[in-house]
Amino acid sequence: MKALLVYPEFPTTYWGQEYTNAITGKRAVVPPLGLTTCAALLPRDWELRLVDLNVEPLDDAALRWADVVMISAMRMQQESFHEIVRRAHALDKRVVAGGPYVTTDPDAAPDVDHIVLGEAEQTLPELARALEAGTAPRRIEAPERPDVTRSPAPRFDLLRMDRYNAVGVQFSRGCPFNCEFCDIIEIFGRVPRTKTPDQFIDELNSLLATGFRGAVFVVDDNFIGNKVAARKMLTRLTEWSRAERFPFDFFTEASVNLASDDGLIRGLVEAGFSSVFLGIETPSREALLETQKRQNMHLDLAQSVEKLVDSGLEVMAGFIVGFDSDDEDIFDRQYEFIAASPISMAMVGILTALPGTQLWRRLLAEGRLSGDSHGDGAFRPNFVTKLPEDKLVLGYRGLLERLYQPRAYFDRALRCLTLQRHRPMGAYRRPLGQGLRSLASSLWRQGVLAKYRWEYWRFLARAVRVAPRRFPQAVAMAIVAEHMIRYTFEDILPRLAEAAPPRVSLPIRDVGPGPVVALRRGPRAAGAARPASPVDQIA
Repeated sequence: MKALLVYPEFPTTYWGQEYTNAITGKRAVVPPLGLTTCAALLPRDWELRLVDLNVEPLDDAALRWADVVMISAMRMQQESFHEIVRRAHALDKRVVAGGPYVTTDPDAAPDVDHIVLGEAEQTLPELARALEAGTAPRRIEAPERPDVTRSPAPRFDLLRMDRYNAVGVQFSRGCPFNCEFCDIIEIFGRVPRTKTPDQFIDELNSLLATGFRGAVFVVDDNFIGNKVAARKMLTRLTEWSRAERFPFDFFTEASVNLASDDGLIRGLVEAGFSSVFLGIETPSREALLETQKRQNMHLDLAQSVEKLVDSGLEVMAGFIVGFDSDDEDIFDRQYEFIAASPISMAMVGILTALPGTQLWRRLLAEGRLSGDSHGDGAFRPNFVTKLPEDKLVLGYRGLLERLYQPRAYFDRALRCLTLQRHRPMGAYRRPLGQGLRSLASSLWRQGVLAKYRWEYWRFLARAVRVAPRRFPQAVAMAIVAEHMIRYTFEDILPRLAEAAPPRVSLPIRDVGPGPVVALRRGPRAAGAARPASPVDQIA
């Protein structure tokens, strides 16, 4: 059989870094890890093609070539998802769909021929046989969460590597914590499952064999969910990285309690990790208690961030406003915390109730849901908030406007460089030609054409004085500013400033009281515009 694997287009998000593409020469942050893993699960005699709409168009010739079209999507990709289904059906092609969008809400895709619910390791080979026999059911569901040590290495060979800023790999699935708003524990469970160190290294060898060198996103939603396994893997990874002369610059996501484990911090840095995404969410202890994020209540969050940065890990972080306990002072509290931090990429969103989460079920029981989730926190909320919605949106707009004034962004970036000034750059070395092209493009587009060009030059000049050894990092942070500033002022703020449309009372589906499973891209906490470092999901 001929299978066309299609990854729908993402709308512009903070994590997507779309405005930097003209500088970096890339088209997307990361490729769809889920689809490349699914490809490895399909029969070896099948002919496969993969089209990622975030880096290339989908033409009718590719659809006509296929016997079956297979799609994996997140909720925020739903518009593109349904357009792909429509086009495939117009050409009489069967469509198989999986991933978190359909897994957490199967009724959202009545237009799909076959739906795969849950992680794909056990179900996809069975479905492939049924498709060949013409007996495939409308719905197939994973009977349990699979043993990830049996998951195959992704088919990196199907990707157009030169179009991505980074490539995703996965070590673990699941998180031991119980945050009310988070869909990770519903999708992957609260018992982290890990690959073996050798298995993970084999996947890196497969990636290395493609000729790729550069940033690698370890997409685990909490890399340290199983600290014992993480330590063992980091020991093995450090040996491999040294032997291969550090071909990759790793980054990942972790819970804030990473800051309390000096051994894990040291292990990450020695293995070649340069940054980490943290779910800080809020400085409000009341909100942390309300949302069951108690792991953040046992640490001084500001000191934890500074410790990680001082240790050599640049910190990106997600923040949320709109918790029930939030009042009108939350916007000043969030601003004061972030403004004093070394977190240049502070991604703030309005709390969103995602289907299948504890938050969704609680709000459904309270009769407070007002619409389906769109999957992006940079919109109005989809439930009746305790803080009046107009005040919430107005406060959120003001918070973003203050955080992403060019000087505010660059001051936080300089604070990061200042903390790391005593450290040399990591062992990974970006290819000289690629680095020089990006630098030249940045100097022209940001230093000459950008409205914030004077703040750009001020930042680079200060960075040279404060942390000359980390100038390449300063340039990288300046390039990121192109997206964070422009997306805030050209997309989000105008959208939020528009008159609110009349609230439409939508039918709210009860997606059931129990957990659902699926393999998703690496990060996303509700409300935080997170990693469309979009790393995708399986099924």
